[in-house]
Amino acid sequence: MAVGKDWEIVQEKAFTAWVNSVLDKRGDKISDVSKDLSDGVKLIFFLELISGKKLNKKFDFEPKTRINCIQNLALALHFLENELKIKAQGVGAEDFADQNKKMILGFLWTLYRKYRIAVISEGDKSSEEGLLLWCKNTTADYQGVNVTSFTKTFRDGLAYLALAHKFDKSQFNFSDYEKQDPVARLNAAFEFAEKGLGVPKLLEAEEVMRGTTDERSLVLYTSLFFHAYRAKEEKERIEQSKTDLNSKLAGLQSSLESEKLSREQLIKQKDELKSLLASLEGEAAEREKHLRELEAKLDDILRNLDFERTSRLELESRLKGLEKDKALLDQKLAEALAEKARLEAEAEANRIRNAAEAQALGLLRKHLDQHVQDLLKWQKLTLESSSQSSLDDHIVNEVAGLPFGDQVKHLATKLEDENKAIQKLLISKEDDLKVAASKQKKGK
Repeated sequence: MAVGKDWEIVQEKAFTAWVNSVLDKRGDKISDVSKDLSDGVKLIFFLELISGKKLNKKFDFEPKTRINCIQNLALALHFLENELKIKAQGVGAEDFADQNKKMILGFLWTLYRKYRIAVISEGDKSSEEGLLLWCKNTTADYQGVNVTSFTKTFRDGLAYLALAHKFDKSQFNFSDYEKQDPVARLNAAFEFAEKGLGVPKLLEAEEVMRGTTDERSLVLYTSLFFHAYRAKEEKERIEQSKTDLNSKLAGLQSSLESEKLSREQLIKQKDELKSLLASLEGEAAEREKHLRELEAKLDDILRNLDFERTSRLELESRLKGLEKDKALLDQKLAEALAEKARLEAEAEANRIRNAAEAQALGLLRKHLDQHVQDLLKWQKLTLESSSQSSLDDHIVNEVAGLPFGDQVKHLATKLEDENKAIQKLLISKEDDLKVAASKQKKGK
């Protein structure tokens, strides 16, 4: 462990430099991490800058009282936890307001580890392990350097010296320091790192050599080497981009000079192109006119086609209606023909029946007339007294004025009655003849 408060001094220097590098983007800075963050204003600016997010709540830019400062600090810690998803363990707004350096350094270490150490990756390692692996890979070519841990590896100064030399080999010869004592190597490394990499001298060589330097301080200081390398790589990338851009600009300048040399030819070509363009525009105008005429004709054709299509659809609709009417007429015609055939058959049957009836009536009339004659004859023979008029005249009077059919019915009825009377009379006459015959036999 570190003697006294050396670890606080190391972290305070490191975090002050880090906070100032961030606040410099808006023209701010601090000189004392415990005092200058106690009102919450610069703390809020710092959190916004490292996260790239904005605190969407109003805060007091010039707090006058302790309560105003605590309100600002509470907003900052709430923003940290809810927006940045970082839990500040054990530190509250009062710790900042009371300028509790130990708690504030712990708070800044949490942020530094997230935004400066957790982002370090090398191979399949990250954070502290990634940083240690990066140191090992970076110093792999240096004799006597074998990075295995933060507490033991850096005590002889060779690892830090190798990191400083690898960054800029023009600063010194690494072999010149191989035989020196650890403290001399550490002091040389710290000086070269500060001069060449911009890494501030945070550690004491004697403390590092004895192994009493806080491990967190070693990690913090070593991480500054990593970020210096990354800044150098980024700078080289930007410089390369600038070089590439300058090369392109030089090429464009060369092309411009070549174009200037052929300017007259280009002007001539321009005039020729203008003439050609005028000719093409004339042709285009003619084509446009012809195209409009074709479009007008096409519109007429399309209108005619639409009219013909509409007429064809109407004709098809009417044709369907006519076909339907034709089907109905065919059906009615078939029914009419069937009815006609039935009526003709019925008329023919009636005609045949009427002819048969007329023939039967004629025969019946003839028989009736004959029967009437027979009745008259019988009348004369059998009736002794009767009405003054004859039977024939009586019957004629009865049927006079009746239709023929009714006359036939009446005469048929009379005929039946007369037949019965004749039968009765015949039976009576037969009985009389039998009696007369019997008497005649008895007289003999």
